[in-house]
Amino acid sequence: MKLKLLAVAIAAVISTPAFAETEAKSKAGGGMSIKTDEVNIKVGGRLMYDIDMWDGDAFSDTDTSGSDSELRRARIYVSGEFGEWEAKVQGDFDDEGDTGLSDAFIQYNGWDNLELVLGKHKEPFGLEENTSSKDITAIERTMVTNALAPGKNYGASLGSYNNDYTWMVGLYDQGEEGNNIATGVTGRMTFAPVNTDNQTFHLGFGFRQSRLAGNEYGADQRVEIHTADYKVGGDINGESISAYNLEFAYAAGPFHAQAEYFDAEVDGGNFADTDIEGYYAQFGYVLTGEARPYSKGKFKRVSPKGKDGAWEVFGRFSNYEPGTEEAEAFTLGLNYYASKAVRVGLNYVNGDITEAAGNTRDGDAIAVRFQYVF
Repeated sequence: MKLKLLAVAIAAVISTPAFAETEAKSKAGGGMSIKTDEVNIKVGGRLMYDIDMWDGDAFSDTDTSGSDSELRRARIYVSGEFGEWEAKVQGDFDDEGDTGLSDAFIQYNGWDNLELVLGKHKEPFGLEENTSSKDITAIERTMVTNALAPGKNYGASLGSYNNDYTWMVGLYDQGEEGNNIATGVTGRMTFAPVNTDNQTFHLGFGFRQSRLAGNEYGADQRVEIHTADYKVGGDINGESISAYNLEFAYAAGPFHAQAEYFDAEVDGGNFADTDIEGYYAQFGYVLTGEARPYSKGKFKRVSPKGKDGAWEVFGRFSNYEPGTEEAEAFTLGLNYYASKAVRVGLNYVNGDITEAAGNTRDGDAIAVRFQYVF
């Protein structure tokens, strides 16, 4: 049903009334824009195909070598601007033929420097999380980001965005708690005291407080290889979670760096409280001289200047501590941006895990991504 609704929406966009003066534009990696006297419609999407290979018990239950491939993301969206109103619907497709809505919201822009968003959208928590999956430097986000960032949920948020500072706060539906909604409050604020064409210095702070649907919080995470079959952490019994994070980023010409620290506590209610914390630090350099763009509190992907594309190298260290366990991952990566639309990524990941009982796990993995944005 969701797939049919999305198809109907796209068909409606393409069949714009003939009597309206219509202007259509498209660009690599930027979708197609259809503009009339009254509305501006965009259609676009992304396709990410991954191949993973690993060796060691940080990635495998049985301490054996393994490999897998998957269609990591296949998305298509349609968005529209109608005067002071804006709306977006985005559908996800997977290998099993299932579909789902990743975004479905209405946005009001009629107030000065304010945006009101209603529906399913990304909660404002974390720099890495709020950077689009098509724009992040590594193939996968870090363990601690995946564990603590709430992602996309139904709710209402209010915020303001410009290139020097942003803020957003919202109330969200976290699932069912008995016959009621398990509600959560999430907010994020960013500030760029230096933001020029050649240099950016970014600071940010985020918080979240939410009830837990089913009195359980899922803290299990793979060590930054998505098809690996071993996870660190697990389900934590509790009634609510409180978390905050700190963001730092700096970019100067082809060099860029960012880091985040996260700290959370699951209120156990009748059980013991559980702490979850972690951090990561990432550094990158574009060998062909391009800069990584920054806009409204987050970074965009590299856009090559020449016909031969752009090359980028990076390194990242991440730490994740769910309760009494600890996991670390060291990633080295190489990205080739053939164009604004096409990107090929290669990541080497070394993982180490210390389990609650003191047992250790380690391993090495290679991940390759082929990405096309349209």
